[in-house]
Amino acid sequence: MHLPGSGDKSPIFLPCDGPAVLCLHGFTGTPYEVAPLARGLAGTGFSVSAPMLAGHGESVAALAATRWQDWLTSAEVAFDQLRAASGNRPVALAGFSMGGLLALRLAHLHPHSVSALVIMSAPLRLRGSQIALCRAWSHLPAFLRRGPLATIRKRAGSDVTDDNVRKENPALTEMPLAGIVELIDLAGVVRRDLSFIRQPTLVAHGERDRTVPLHASFELAGSIASDVVERLWLPRSGHLVAVDVERARLGEAVARFLTVHAKPAAHASAQENAP
Repeated sequence: MHLPGSGDKSPIFLPCDGPAVLCLHGFTGTPYEVAPLARGLAGTGFSVSAPMLAGHGESVAALAATRWQDWLTSAEVAFDQLRAASGNRPVALAGFSMGGLLALRLAHLHPHSVSALVIMSAPLRLRGSQIALCRAWSHLPAFLRRGPLATIRKRAGSDVTDDNVRKENPALTEMPLAGIVELIDLAGVVRRDLSFIRQPTLVAHGERDRTVPLHASFELAGSIASDVVERLWLPRSGHLVAVDVERARLGEAVARFLTVHAKPAAHASAQENAP
């Protein structure tokens, strides 16, 4: 039986006087997936939070019992806490995979409270075969959607090219199909949001990603309404770009981008609360 690795999956909260950044992990994952990015940003003066999202960090059953609205609510709670700790100034969002979808949703819901976006490996669309499998599963009788048919094992482990990261990643080793259905539904909502999202955005994706096709990030970069969209393709990285072999390059690019774009105007918070 495969077991999660022993890497540190603890939530991260590193307050500072600089601009605030909320880092959101991916589906079946934990804050471990964004920890190098979060700690690197904190080291350059950003105030950083990387929470554990609802249903994650425990068991496949716990994750299967949640819906995408639960994931969003937990992200929103962390967002509000970080804003409050930062004097109610707008916050930048750095989301990986599912966390990227949640970041985009938050940007649409709170346009004046989000200063900038970093979206990494976001599953704006999954592969057609994955969607077909999940939709077929969701129409099975309830008794067939339990037991062995309820999950998909990550047979090759974490989608990274760094072997050490693959061994220590504490993410779940199986994906609940119920959760993947929720992820597909969340992606559909976010695709409709894109024409309303105007925050400066950095889109990053690993070219060796086996989980989310690269064209999903092409679509994201081409569809979001922001006037500032930067792209970063990482040729040696798999899906988990923030912990894979080019994590330092990603961290430097994110720090540069947020240094320029995560300095919100003083009146932005007032706009959010205006009648």
